[in-house]
Amino acid sequence: MTLSGCTPPLKNVGLGLLLLAGSFLAGGCVPAIGLLAVDVVRDEREPRAYWQDNKAEMDIRFSIYRTSTISDTNVSVTIWNAVVLLTGEVPDQRAIDRILDIAKSHHYTRQIVNRIELAGRTNAASRVNDSWLTGRVKTALVVSRTVDPTRFKVVTERANVYLMGLVTSAEAAAAVMIVRSVPGVVRVIKVFEYI
Repeated sequence: MTLSGCTPPLKNVGLGLLLLAGSFLAGGCVPAIGLLAVDVVRDEREPRAYWQDNKAEMDIRFSIYRTSTISDTNVSVTIWNAVVLLTGEVPDQRAIDRILDIAKSHHYTRQIVNRIELAGRTNAASRVNDSWLTGRVKTALVVSRTVDPTRFKVVTERANVYLMGLVTSAEAAAAVMIVRSVPGVVRVIKVFEYI
C-alpha cells in the first residue's frame, strides 16, 4: 500500500543533503564550545562589559528584525567592548541608513564599524562556508601558540574575516599573519582596540 503525496519534493532533498553536510562540519562544534568557555574565563573585558556587550547585541538585533522595512535583510551585529561591527547584505542604502540609526541610538555603543554591503542575500552554501572558515581561523589561532586565541573575536562574512579584541599591536600583527595563511580567507579586517 502506498500513500499518495508522501514523496518529498526534490528541493527538500537538496536541503536535506545540505543539512547532512552541515552536520558533518558541526563535528567541530564541541571544540568550539570548549573555546567559548575559555573565551569567557580569559576575556580581557570586565565581566560587566561582557554582559553589556551581549545584551546590546541582542537589543540591536531585535530592533532590526522588529523594523518591517529591514526585517528581511541579512545583517549580523557583533559587539566587543561597546564597539559595534555590522556585517551582511542589504538591498538598498535606505536599509543601511536605518540599521545605522538603530545601532547609533543604542545607549551602550561608542563606536560603529559599518561593513554592510549593498548586495543580495548570501546563499546557504556561502554562510556554511563562512562558519567553516571561522572554525578554521579559530583553530589556526589555537594551534599557532604565538597568540592567546581567547583575546580575539572572529567574524566571517563572504570569506572576509573580521578580528576584534583588546590586544597589543604585536598580538594584532601576529594574529593577522596567522589568519592570512588560512586557506579560503579572502581578506582580514582589523577591528581592534589596542592596549
